[in-house]
Amino acid sequence: MIFTFFARGDFASGHVGCGGTPPGKACRVTGSGIASLVKQSVDIVEEIGRAVRLRRSGNRHIGLCPFHQEKTPSFQVDADSQLYYCFGCGSGGDVLSFVMKHRNLAFPDAVKYLADRYNIPLPEKDHARDELFEASREERKRILAAVECAAEFFYRQLHMSAEGRAARDYIAARGLPAQVVEAQKLGYAPGGRDRLFEHLRKSGIEPALAVKAGLLGQNANDPSKFYDRFRNRLIFPIRDERDTVVAFGGRILPQGDGNEPKYLNSPETPVYHKGRMLYQYSVARQACGKVRQALLVEGYMDLLSFHAQGFYRVVATLGTALTAQQVRLLGRMSDEVVLAYDGDDAGERAMLRALPLFLSEELSVSCIRFPGGLDPDDFLKKFGLSELERLIGQREELGAYTVRKAVSSWDGSSAGKMRIFSELQPVFQSVRQPLLRSEYLRIIADRFLISEKVAEDQLLYDKQGRVEPVRAYARPSGYRKQPQIESLEEKVLRLMIKYPALVRCVRESDVLGCFEEPGFAAMAGLLCQAGFCSAEDSDPSSVYDLLRESDLHELYTRYLLEPYDLEEPEIQLRDWLEALARRATKKRKKELERSLREAERTGDRDRVASLLVEIRNLGVKTNMGDL
Repeated sequence: MIFTFFARGDFASGHVGCGGTPPGKACRVTGSGIASLVKQSVDIVEEIGRAVRLRRSGNRHIGLCPFHQEKTPSFQVDADSQLYYCFGCGSGGDVLSFVMKHRNLAFPDAVKYLADRYNIPLPEKDHARDELFEASREERKRILAAVECAAEFFYRQLHMSAEGRAARDYIAARGLPAQVVEAQKLGYAPGGRDRLFEHLRKSGIEPALAVKAGLLGQNANDPSKFYDRFRNRLIFPIRDERDTVVAFGGRILPQGDGNEPKYLNSPETPVYHKGRMLYQYSVARQACGKVRQALLVEGYMDLLSFHAQGFYRVVATLGTALTAQQVRLLGRMSDEVVLAYDGDDAGERAMLRALPLFLSEELSVSCIRFPGGLDPDDFLKKFGLSELERLIGQREELGAYTVRKAVSSWDGSSAGKMRIFSELQPVFQSVRQPLLRSEYLRIIADRFLISEKVAEDQLLYDKQGRVEPVRAYARPSGYRKQPQIESLEEKVLRLMIKYPALVRCVRESDVLGCFEEPGFAAMAGLLCQAGFCSAEDSDPSSVYDLLRESDLHELYTRYLLEPYDLEEPEIQLRDWLEALARRATKKRKKELERSLREAERTGDRDRVASLLVEIRNLGVKTNMGDL
């Protein structure tokens, strides 16, 4: 694919300078066909917004970086250039690099992922679709086919086998209606170590693929032997956002081995990432279309109890603690999340651990507490949906609940007071919204009979005696500090990127050979080879495509998105180019003088004469300003 730009001979000041490019002269930048087609069809803000809670700030979108832990947002997405950069960890690139890093995908998988998500038709024949692309796509298809084959096997075992009666009796005892069982395609994994293995083998699915799909385990002592991962369990198919079965959860049946875990989940696979998915997400997303409030529970059976009552705005975690990625998924479909965890102490501890994640994402979160230590399933069976809806109506904001619970445990001692402040510090390190912070401080101040200012100072007090300032959202100082002194190469490169019209100045100055930093020299050389483009017509995404190394990608996005405005960029550039040339001349002169001393020491008169001429010519060039 060819990208074409037309240089108009001007930039912001209306004057190109440095020779310019005649109006209408085209700059041609080639891109990789399929990848460019996909990138042109996908809005980076929309795609990253699916994973990161973004907030508009001027012409940028800002949020917390998904690639490192941070409290002050330093992650920026630029819709104009279709690039992103984190000024905290230095990660940057285009929409493909984001998907590759965030979803741990290879390049061809990321292209296919975006093409599938946005219904982008890919050409049947294209040189860019190489063997790696095909191999990755085919492997994913084979894994999904193996998972679907296993799902059908489990379903038939539940409904059509005599052995499945134990699972059917368990379902009946738990009160799950037949329509829920059928809608979810629940299944049964029979006992024995090779029942699924034999079924997959007869279906033409190789054991190695089944292991990769998370269906079989492999004997550690004898890799040629395989065994069923799920045995004597009620099976819950797990679907992705597109409602495709990608994994399974299994609950041990009452007569099962007491040494086995109660719940067993598929391991991470190329199609299943448990920390980035939620059980029944696609169903809940549809149900939240009108009421943007979602319930979050911990167990599969708890969730299906809601479905049995006709309530579908509910999702569950997948056997792990709640993650930041899952909170972002919740934020995509809802404006408020209500935690409906078990009413025992373990459920409450899990709920309180989740609070900082919601505060960091600025997603409203509240909680309901079930009486008598009941779990959601037991509560719904005993009291029904109407009573649950009454509880939801009486829900309490989770942060306020956490603070009240903490201060209510005070025993009246100074040590007890300090312990409570220490426990609440992580909460205040995460909360950004002034209203919530004020509410939490009021609760603490009322309980300890102190001012809110004293309470806040203590919460922000560290062991070195410092009071850390309150962090504001999206402040520029959240950027990672860059070196105070920039090299000449870095200054020139910044101007080449921020003011594309000045690239010709660099090319015509012939100072690329003066660059001492290889990375800067490589990027400047590529920019010069790409040709001149004006600020209005240049396409940063296409320039980005020219850079093959990931380090250069991140450097380019940083320089492009970082503020760097100058009143007279052309004059400043000329000064820096001359400084580069003077530095190179000075360095060369020192080298010649060293050689001259060596020639004089050895008595090489011809060499001495030649070096003297070269040194004299360097001085003449410098004085005349030829460089």
